[in-house]
Amino acid sequence: MSSETSPSTVREPIRIGATLSNQFRRLTVGGARAVAFWAAIFLPVAYIPAVYGMGPFEGATATLAVLFAHIACVVIGHGHNRPEEV
Repeated sequence: MSSETSPSTVREPIRIGATLSNQFRRLTVGGARAVAFWAAIFLPVAYIPAVYGMGPFEGATATLAVLFAHIACVVIGHGHNRPEEV
């Protein structure tokens, strides 16, 4: 009786782990893109109070923060719901 394991049984958990890692990465990136996409759509509503200094938006820094957040959301969410290339 040999205590050696075949190479295929040793590599199986590595393959499963790599597959799970790729799926997790795909779902995480896809979720972040979806949130950024929808934030980019609804974030312009915050421009009006930011420009007029209403509510929690007081000063030019708040207006710039909303602008930069919107730009970041547009860049990150740009690839949302794009058909995957083969």
